Amino acid sequence: MTLSYILLAYFLSADFGIFVHVTSFGINYGQVANNLPPPEKVLELLSTLKITKTRIYDTNPQILKAFANSNVEIIVTIENQILNQLNDPQQALQWVNTNIKPYLPDTKITGIQVGNEVFTEIDTTLIQYLVPAVINIHNALVQLGLESNIHVSTPSSLEVLEESYPPSAGFNGIEIRVSETGWPSKGDSDEIGASLENAEIYNKNLLRRQMKNEGTPLNPRMRLESYLFALFNEDLKNGPTSERNYGLFEPDESMTYNVGLSSFAKSSNPSTSISLTSSATRTK
Repeated sequence: MTLSYILLAYFLSADFGIFVHVTSFGINYGQVANNLPPPEKVLELLSTLKITKTRIYDTNPQILKAFANSNVEIIVTIENQILNQLNDPQQALQWVNTNIKPYLPDTKITGIQVGNEVFTEIDTTLIQYLVPAVINIHNALVQLGLESNIHVSTPSSLEVLEESYPPSAGFNGIEIRVSETGWPSKGDSDEIGASLENAEIYNKNLLRRQMKNEGTPLNPRMRLESYLFALFNEDLKNGPTSERNYGLFEPDESMTYNVGLSSFAKSSNPSTSISLTSSATRTK
């Protein structure tokens, strides 16, 4: 990933205008590694940190089962390689019946992301399948009576925007959420800025912004839901060294660096919890 991504999410519901109540801070739980703790231990870690929202890049049944009867909400992802199959409404219905319905309501699946950064994929043929897949997954949720609790979206990198600076959010009918934002703690010699110090500064400032309920230049009073990238360093990721060093934690659950989450975890004061209120709520 590049240093910051933004999720362009059009939340499809029965009347295309209702948003599910969500917290405004979450973390990406990637699994491209061979040494990560089991999902049960990951749930314990998230609970200790009082993080109540996470995003995974598939529909891993071990994770969905382990997170049952917890207070952690999960956004799952449909892999790019099966988007063409979901152009068939019956295949989309079968996908929801197989990968979503069996885990409800015990597991709090609150979102389905259709594909991942399709518009900037090397395989440009995927683009033609994206919108039909989104529509068919939404219609499948409607058919099963699940659409009021699960939103449908697709994440895209900042490269899809004609202008990405100054950063802002808000379009008619579209809610913007930051699905990935983070900084690597280590990189190759030519990856300027990839350092432990910069990663700590960046992510501490991100957490401070969320706690202060800061919005964007265009909508300063609108809380912006953000997902930090990432929970763990992932040793099997391809690419430069930075790709394997975005995690707040090592696979043994030790901190790569401390952004202050441990202090929130130890606090019993609800006002200091990072589990904030809906990103669609304006402050006064």
